[in-house]
Amino acid sequence: MPVSFGSWGFKSPLAHAVSYIYSPPRRRRRGVWLLAVLSVAVVVVVLVTSLRSERRVLAAYIDIAQTSASASASAAEEFSDLTTLLAVVDRQEFITTMAGIRGAAGAAAALLDAAEVPADALDAHARLTLAHSSWLQGLELVEGSALAAADDPLDPVPAELLERAAVELAVGDRAYETAVEELLSIEKESEVDVEVPSYPTVVFSPSEGADGLITSARTSTGLAQRKDLAVSAVGFEPRRLGETDDGAGIIPFTDRLIVNVTVTNQGNEPAVAVPVQVVLSSDRTGTSDAESETIDRFEPGEATSVEFVFLVIPAVNYELVINAGPVDGEIDTDNNLVIVPFIVNEQG
Repeated sequence: MPVSFGSWGFKSPLAHAVSYIYSPPRRRRRGVWLLAVLSVAVVVVVLVTSLRSERRVLAAYIDIAQTSASASASAAEEFSDLTTLLAVVDRQEFITTMAGIRGAAGAAAALLDAAEVPADALDAHARLTLAHSSWLQGLELVEGSALAAADDPLDPVPAELLERAAVELAVGDRAYETAVEELLSIEKESEVDVEVPSYPTVVFSPSEGADGLITSARTSTGLAQRKDLAVSAVGFEPRRLGETDDGAGIIPFTDRLIVNVTVTNQGNEPAVAVPVQVVLSSDRTGTSDAESETIDRFEPGEATSVEFVFLVIPAVNYELVINAGPVDGEIDTDNNLVIVPFIVNEQG
């Protein structure tokens, strides 16, 4: 009896169908190769994506570094111009210009602080950070010590601080120079394909060194503190008609006189809490009337007016004594005091 794969040749309770599951060898090898190709493709995609991401971060950092460097270069040029004129520059101009330079240098540093730093630029970033911190410290020292040296040329402390400032600025210059060298080397050494542009030269160190700064500050004609208030104008309402032969002002008939006093800050320091007093006296009554106002604050070169009101009588010789300040440290007080004689016309 023929025996098949499906039976034992007789009917037996143990007889059952037998089947086999298997894949042809050729199809199995094809599946293995497909899996390998897919794995390689995934790796390539990951690597390409990673390289693109690294390139994007590096390119962005290089652009930020160049923008920061350009801002620093502009600030350094302005600082160089200022220190060249240190012996003659006005105190307030020096203070205002230094504030602008420090602000620009600080903004340039802030650009780098906010940037994402790629691995290839870590060393350069560290050098740039050192450069900016040194520049900012040096600039702050220059501003304070130059003013102090001008105010007291014999004090040795400002000179020592200016020497320290020169060192800080030189450290910043050198750190920046090294950082630029490292940034330029990225194009040759990095595995990431990126183009590195040229960077400007940045030099904050004064051309004449610390000694030049010290000498210019000590001999400056405009840096030294100068406090000088002046009564620059006196006006009346109603307005004066003219003057008598004795030089007294002639006021039209009125029983109420408005006196407008203008005070000018002719110094190079802000003036604060400046008292302005006006005393009105007459030859007939023998009495006087006094009024006062306080000017809270006004800047160098600024003029401020204050108003006073007095009751007056016609045909009486009056004298106004106006005094502004003085403020602490003011030497020339001759222009703080003004005396104005006047007479009020009779009615009709």
